[in-house]
Amino acid sequence: MYVTTIGVFDGVHLGHKALLKRVQQIADEHSLRSRAFVVSHPFEQLKGEFDGLITSHERRILLLSQYLDEVYLLDLRKIKDMTAESFFEQFLARDTRILIVGKDFRFGRNALGDSTLLEKLCREKAIDLEVFDEVADENHVRISSSRIRELIKKGRMEEAERLLGHDYLLEAVVLNTSKSDSTGVVELKIPEGLIRPENGIFEAEERNLNIRGRLILDREARLITQPVRLAPGTYVHLKLSGGRT
Repeated sequence: MYVTTIGVFDGVHLGHKALLKRVQQIADEHSLRSRAFVVSHPFEQLKGEFDGLITSHERRILLLSQYLDEVYLLDLRKIKDMTAESFFEQFLARDTRILIVGKDFRFGRNALGDSTLLEKLCREKAIDLEVFDEVADENHVRISSSRIRELIKKGRMEEAERLLGHDYLLEAVVLNTSKSDSTGVVELKIPEGLIRPENGIFEAEERNLNIRGRLILDREARLITQPVRLAPGTYVHLKLSGGRT
């Protein structure tokens, strides 16, 4: 049996981490396993009102796995037409003893399932439900993925990382490398579906590959660094700082 939670968890920010620690605590107290269902995208994507994710599906699962026993990814496109009741039966209720969700959690077709319906369905299945309250920063402003996305787009990395509680890493794929004298240029592509800072120049570091340089973002993305050999298709994860337009 499980303590189950669900959400998009984009960025796995401080608010998410507080909820995950609560799931972990309850699971330990009741000798249950902990798990999360991770929805691939927020409902806004279906309306064409979504700019992109902070973290890829793979990175989100990696971050969540530091807190929970099991993590499952749900493709929004495949669950968007399920009724709230069907979604609850197929995913949330199965082998769940305790369900913990965020205060703004909605589920089912057109996000019509609300907390009142969720309480009713949990009662019928004898599942204990806990609604986790929002987490705010030191200025009493709610920490949210949408807020962090705006900070990243504006190049305000330090503020974004303060709310994330960990480094923001820009994920990119190497297209090509070239060199001129003592300088290397790495042409990058940021995968579709991920947000990126708006045009500017940033100090960049790829710690796994021990690469430092300047990232230039305009219509393209170029990393100016020491001459390096990176095969096309190589994934890099860049920590950015000192952005300027």
